[in-house]
Amino acid sequence: MIQTIKKAWAIPELRKKLVFTALILLIFRIGNAIPVPYVNTELLGDYLNQLSTTVLGLYNVMSGGAFAQATIFALGVQPYINSSIIIQLLTIAIPALERLARDGGEAGKKKIASITRYATVAIALLQAFGYYMICKNYGILEQSGIWPALVIIVTLVAGSSFVMWLGEQVNEFGIGNGISMILFAGILARIPTAFTTGRYFVAQKGSIGYLWLALVLLGILAMIVLIVHVNGAERRI
Repeated sequence: MIQTIKKAWAIPELRKKLVFTALILLIFRIGNAIPVPYVNTELLGDYLNQLSTTVLGLYNVMSGGAFAQATIFALGVQPYINSSIIIQLLTIAIPALERLARDGGEAGKKKIASITRYATVAIALLQAFGYYMICKNYGILEQSGIWPALVIIVTLVAGSSFVMWLGEQVNEFGIGNGISMILFAGILARIPTAFTTGRYFVAQKGSIGYLWLALVLLGILAMIVLIVHVNGAERRI
């Protein structure tokens, strides 16, 4: 694996793609540190800590912790993923979309991609409104009114749309699989926090020994190796 990275780095074109992808991921991580106005992040974090075993906790993990910190990328790539799944299902259910995907060629693919983008914005709008209502109903907002609601919703929708755009840039100018790379970067960023906050397998206050911590780290590495092995496997016919 190290030799493969060295060989890829030695090729100028691949080196440019790797550097571009790294810069995109850096922008994504910087965005995860910029908070949304009018939201009390401490109260929101305490509230989501109580719901860590629910779907909101999973959402927070997949967003790299941005969901609980109320950053501009709090919605992450979830609206785009949901939109892609919905459009793929609709291409089977709706004959016009099926013909567009099957017989439209490159123009058809671009049209479906455009529809997916619009659907992403619509889903992000619904999720941003739900995010705002959660903050409002549990007294997490620092101010109430139409203006704070508008700022929070528009910021979250713009952030989700920007994350979608970043993923597309990685697909076009980077090493590909832009959305997957951003999703992986968000989950990977949660690993240090998971081992220092005492939420997921932390050797804290004697609750879990260092042996268990080593086993968990070994399990994570084994899972990564297994996924890479299966993804790169081939059956010769």
